[in-house]
Amino acid sequence: MDTEKSESRWRRAWRQAWRRVLRRTFGGSSARPPAADRRPPARLPPARSPSLGMTLIEIMVVIAIIGLIAGAVTFLVIPRFKKAKEGTAKILVEKVYNAAAEYYTVAPPGGGCPSLEDLVREDLLKKDQTKDQWGNELEISCAGDVVDEVRSAGADGNMGSEDDIAYSEKNEE
Repeated sequence: MDTEKSESRWRRAWRQAWRRVLRRTFGGSSARPPAADRRPPARLPPARSPSLGMTLIEIMVVIAIIGLIAGAVTFLVIPRFKKAKEGTAKILVEKVYNAAAEYYTVAPPGGGCPSLEDLVREDLLKKDQTKDQWGNELEISCAGDVVDEVRSAGADGNMGSEDDIAYSEKNEE
C-alpha cells in the first residue's frame, strides 16, 4: 500500500511539473498544441569530451610556426637596429662638433680645444650626450682655435678602426 501511495504522489508531482512547463511554453492552456505547431526539442551541441585535446603533432606545428616568425623578425629587425644605432651616432657626433665650434664664441680667447666637460659646463651639451650609442666617450680634436674633428669609436669600441664614425667640416664621413 505504501508503494502505491508514493507512486501516485510521484505521478501527481510529475503531472504538475509538466503542466507548468506547458503553461510557460504555450501560454495559459495546459492542452498540448496541435501536431503541426509542435517543434522538435532544440538540440544542444554535443559536449566536448575531456579526453580530447591537442595532439603532439599539432603542438609541434604551432612551435614550428612560432619559430619561423621569430626567425624572420630577427633576420629583418637586427640589421635595421644596427643601422639605426649608427645613424644616431652620426647625428650625435655632428651635434658635438657644432657644440664644440660654438664653444669658441662663448669661451674666453685662447682657451684651447674644448673638452666634453667644458661643453657640458657651458650648457652646450647634456651629460648623456658625451658618449656614443655603444657607451664610448667621444673624442674632439682641434687645430689651433678651430675644431678639426669629432670621432666616435664605433661598435667595436676601438679608436682608429674602420667602423669609427667621424665628422669634420672638411671631410664629412
